[in-house]
Amino acid sequence: MKKLLRGLIAAMVAVLMIGGAAPAVSVAAAESSDTNVVDAKAAVAIEPTTGKVLYAKNADSVLPIASMTKMLSIELVLDAIDSGKIKWDDKVTLDKTIWSLSQDRDLSNVPLRRDGSYSVRELYDASLIYSANAAMMLLAKTVAGSQEKFVNQMTAKLKSWGITDAKIVNVTGLNNSQLKDAKVPGTGDQAENEMSAKDMAQVAQHLLKDHPEVLKTTSIAKQTFRKGTDDAINMENWDWMLKGLVSYDKNLPVDGLKTGTSDAAGDCFTGTVKKNGMRIITVVLHANGDAKTRRFDQTKKLMNHVLENWKTVQLADAGQGIKGYRNVTVNRGKARTTPIAPVTKAVAVVPSDTSKQDLKYTYTPAKGVKKNTIEAPVKKGATIGHLEVTAKGDSLGFVGGAKREGITLKTTKADPKANFFVLIFRGIGDFFGNIF
Repeated sequence: MKKLLRGLIAAMVAVLMIGGAAPAVSVAAAESSDTNVVDAKAAVAIEPTTGKVLYAKNADSVLPIASMTKMLSIELVLDAIDSGKIKWDDKVTLDKTIWSLSQDRDLSNVPLRRDGSYSVRELYDASLIYSANAAMMLLAKTVAGSQEKFVNQMTAKLKSWGITDAKIVNVTGLNNSQLKDAKVPGTGDQAENEMSAKDMAQVAQHLLKDHPEVLKTTSIAKQTFRKGTDDAINMENWDWMLKGLVSYDKNLPVDGLKTGTSDAAGDCFTGTVKKNGMRIITVVLHANGDAKTRRFDQTKKLMNHVLENWKTVQLADAGQGIKGYRNVTVNRGKARTTPIAPVTKAVAVVPSDTSKQDLKYTYTPAKGVKKNTIEAPVKKGATIGHLEVTAKGDSLGFVGGAKREGITLKTTKADPKANFFVLIFRGIGDFFGNIF
């Protein structure tokens, strides 16, 4: 009887828990075991092709990002260029508010004349190289018509990428108090743009994927604005890790991306480097240390740590089959199978001590595919499934969350449906083959 009573009590408790009496439990984001590598409030490193997270320290905490905001703003400017909405040689004139802000040399700015006109190209260069705030605002107005409309576009772009916890109040990353009359109405007098390190890395990832030409500008160490005019000013890139600048390291050929500095954000930097065939993106928020180079000192530590502990393994070239996943069975096809392969070069990013034998493959069939079988007829280029590749010690996940699909496998040949007589004789052959 006692056993029966205990069983009934246990069953009732289970029913209550299943019924929703227990509160939902949020799962903390995975952290690197060696978070002491970087002395900063938050940091992250990713491989941009796969989106794999290679290092994470407080990476999901939403913090001020200052002028790293301009990466998102430049994404929208380049989108407008690509769509034909604006052109590089379009001439842009100032309004009184932006002109007034451009005269504040306590902020990062290039001198702009009230009655002057400037090309989209020179404003773009000034925004990326010198972090020129008024230049960035003038580009935003050119694209969207107003600062407020551009901020709305920035927020919409983030949401389209699955980033919903960011706070965007202006196009530059300045504190709203510094914008004065240029502040977007209703955004707060002391408000500032905020985002997590992980989401900042995702912004950089999209910028490099959508507009890889941006590296031609972010890698420029020095350039003269309006060279040969009375307004000429030497612009030295705030990314001091570029060749010829104070934090350059020949072993780390950094070619971007964007710094950020404010009282609330501290010294921040989103950097990128390609070495040993692998590109990485790093984000350091509010770097600690005494030196003026602290954000670059911490970035160097992070980059070296990641490059020592991770590598890329090429699984196949575009159009080349991956061992174990080279064919799909075609039910009632003229051929019984048809070849499948990734449409782009397939790589896995794994810990540096990983061998190919240590890799784990997780295959997910596409819609309409049952396990590894699809009904004829099959078109060339049909998506068959997605392949996720992981390894031991690989537990930090990816940026972009559930949008991650892995390596996409598609058919490289078409397979029409077999005719009636082929199917009849094939059925007879299969019948006797199974008997014997």
